[in-house]
Amino acid sequence: MNFARKKIFITGGAGFIGSHIVDELLLEKPGQIVVFDNFIRGTKENLKEALKSKKVKIIKGDITNFSHLKRAMKGTDFIFHEAALWLLECEDKPRQAININIIGAYNVCQAAIDNKVKKIVAASSSSVYGDGLYFPTDENHPFNNYLFYGATKVANEQFYRAFWKRYGLNYVALRYLNVYGPRQDYRSAYISAIMNFINKLAKGEPPIIFGDGTATMDLIYVGDVARANILALKSAVTNEAFNVASGKETTVKELLDILADLMGKKEIKPIFQPRDKKLVSRRFGDARKARKMLGFRAETSVREGMKKVIEWRNKIENSKS
Repeated sequence: MNFARKKIFITGGAGFIGSHIVDELLLEKPGQIVVFDNFIRGTKENLKEALKSKKVKIIKGDITNFSHLKRAMKGTDFIFHEAALWLLECEDKPRQAININIIGAYNVCQAAIDNKVKKIVAASSSSVYGDGLYFPTDENHPFNNYLFYGATKVANEQFYRAFWKRYGLNYVALRYLNVYGPRQDYRSAYISAIMNFINKLAKGEPPIIFGDGTATMDLIYVGDVARANILALKSAVTNEAFNVASGKETTVKELLDILADLMGKKEIKPIFQPRDKKLVSRRFGDARKARKMLGFRAETSVREGMKKVIEWRNKIENSKS
């Protein structure tokens, strides 16, 4: 697919994953990239390098404002839909979760139809699976979710299917596993452990592990996730959902050991505290479908990715001094 002369619209494009998609897209030399973001979580700092290109345009807006969204989307060829309320906030504010994650996604789809958009690549989540009934968890796993956030992602996927069936709106839904990397949101329910560990280790203080350290994550580097998005857009595949996963399990204790080793702090021992029982204790995604149908394979090891996160964090800390 040739992106020259194509207008690509990214909701939440100033956020963690969205800004990395912008970076990856620029390598494809598109006609124009429009970042549509309300800047509640996203920042212009995340787009610092991307904004050096004249092809990147920012529109401050909210997906809950349909008329503004529709106008901003005029002339768009393709959409990456990344804007959403994050997991813990959905639990605290379920009505807001419905308004942003469900009605907002509906608005994106309707605006896409009205503007004759060719395809949407949308951020879903492994939260749709809830507590895994088997591992590695593949895309045929039933929706076993008990969280408001996961419920909104299930609803999103059903709306994408309905819009595809009724209007022929092509889409791919990407079920992200535990995405991490530079620019990550410290408040994320699972990924916050990374920054908490790094900050504690840097101060020479004992990190806190919630639980016994055996809870697992399927850690996937954000650069790999951005690449998966591009592959999904380029493919002829439609009406499909894919795990975007490393296909490997990492326990919380293993993660801490990797970080401590990279930072030269192996002598510091963690403190164990009770874990929030609402959170899933095991994530391990089957990555074969995306490999077969999209040609996607995670390339960044956890150790390599964590090294990049530490370097990013140190750069930020050094800029403050």
